[in-house]
Amino acid sequence: MTRKMLMIAAGAAVALAAGFAMTAPARAQTGAVASAMAAGTVGEQADGYLGIAGTVAGDVRAEVESINIKRRAAYTQLASQRGVTVQDVAAATGCQTLSSRVKTGQVYRIGAGAWQTKGAGPIALPPYCASAG
Repeated sequence: MTRKMLMIAAGAAVALAAGFAMTAPARAQTGAVASAMAAGTVGEQADGYLGIAGTVAGDVRAEVESINIKRRAAYTQLASQRGVTVQDVAAATGCQTLSSRVKTGQVYRIGAGAWQTKGAGPIALPPYCASAG
């Protein structure tokens, strides 16, 4: 991991701990999205955003899009403060999310790969996440 990515990851970790990058509106989910996550049709992605992993109702799709818009706004603000790209902040936050927030049985995706279901062990994170935790 480059020094730049380490700095971004450290900033994202601090932001997560402080509740900034994933502010309540960015984390907030209705029962519909929570149910879709439990059912494996919505999941977290390494890019820091939620994704649709299966067939979902229009209201669930709209809520996922709304959450992702709020996440992007938070990432944009943090990127501006850190002098890095939005994509770097989102990816660093994605590393933190995959390592700490995805629960056993939930789905997640690394890059453009297939959706996977988290087992009892840790998720095999992308190489750029190696020092993010």
